[in-house]
Amino acid sequence: METTRIHGGTLTFADKGHQYHWNDERVEHTVSGICGDGYPSKFAIAAGWAAKMIRQELLQELTDQEIIGFDDPTEAEAWAKHVCSAHTRVRDAAGGAGTTFHDYMERHAQGLQPELPEEQPARRSAEALRDWYDANVAQAISVERLVYNPHFEYAGKLDLFAELKTGGNFVFDFKGVTDLKYDPKPGHVGQGVAYCMALALEGVPVDGFILMEVERASGRLRVTRYDNLEREFEAFEWALNLVRYRPQGIEM
Repeated sequence: METTRIHGGTLTFADKGHQYHWNDERVEHTVSGICGDGYPSKFAIAAGWAAKMIRQELLQELTDQEIIGFDDPTEAEAWAKHVCSAHTRVRDAAGGAGTTFHDYMERHAQGLQPELPEEQPARRSAEALRDWYDANVAQAISVERLVYNPHFEYAGKLDLFAELKTGGNFVFDFKGVTDLKYDPKPGHVGQGVAYCMALALEGVPVDGFILMEVERASGRLRVTRYDNLEREFEAFEWALNLVRYRPQGIEM
């Protein structure tokens, strides 16, 4: 359980259930939840990626076993379910790698000199993030900081708030992505900007948001800076309104 005093109240966070409470009342909407559910997503990209992962798994299964044959139909059904869940296994593995390089960068920003992750793709992702951080960041101001916006009643935990060597204090968010040929996801931008606006309400000077995306397979890094916080926050407000929206129909 993590606790912080801000805005004259108490914000707590529990890993179990990923729950936030403001003055002992549960915060219904989190920054990550709003950005995951409130922003539009291109279904074709996700569906195409899932189909690709399943196709690759199927080809590998056929290569390994040469001929697939089942005497029991239930065995065939179980095999089909396994193959068709390939995309969820890839997603979960990517999530695990993301947690690993997030943990590494948290400790690195705190000056703890952690060991690099041993497994790929977490190792190459951590190396890319670390190298840019060391070259560009003057000092970390806070790491894994809890924030709350009492006006819009959302809570979250930012990755990093730091000062650049060139000047200015910025919120940072680390993201692992599949392919950098796509533009940054609007929800990823909204997440960082929501943290910025929450900090600003605390009276903390914030100069902008920096999104750091690392391509897992290659370790390539894309760093994008956002200075027009008001414009980006407008989209976050719309996303929050959409998440809160409930149709008010009358059953006939």
